[in-house]
Amino acid sequence: MQDIYLHNTDLSFNIKKLDNSIQRKILSIFDNREFADCSLQNMWITDYLFHMEIQGKTTFQKDIEAEFSINRATASKMLSLMEEKQLISRANSDKDGRLKALTLMPRGRELQGLCYFIRTEIEKQLTQSLSDEEVRVFKELIARAMGNMG
Repeated sequence: MQDIYLHNTDLSFNIKKLDNSIQRKILSIFDNREFADCSLQNMWITDYLFHMEIQGKTTFQKDIEAEFSINRATASKMLSLMEEKQLISRANSDKDGRLKALTLMPRGRELQGLCYFIRTEIEKQLTQSLSDEEVRVFKELIARAMGNMG
């Protein structure tokens, strides 16, 4: 009997491998002592808050939960830690006192600047051998696949 290894061609397996490669690349760039206490998720959240702010939108915890596909308890704990790290502040909403609006603090803005640099570098590397049309189709396929996952 001959041993034949078949490479795993499952989409989920290959997406996970790509995610691992992206994470390693990000961590190699992110190795920054000034933000040693910050997680990559902190970085992505500061970036999201920055872009919502530019659009003039108020952001709440429920928006973070939806954007990052995380549950309420995880979001609450993470945002509390981000407050302790002085990345964000939370204040009662003018429209609904039950909600707390999230605002970037100066340290959070610095972290977002690093996030912008990292995002730009990762995008360059990911798309260097793809045409604009291939990038467009890839993004569309990813969005559809994510929709399939619920």
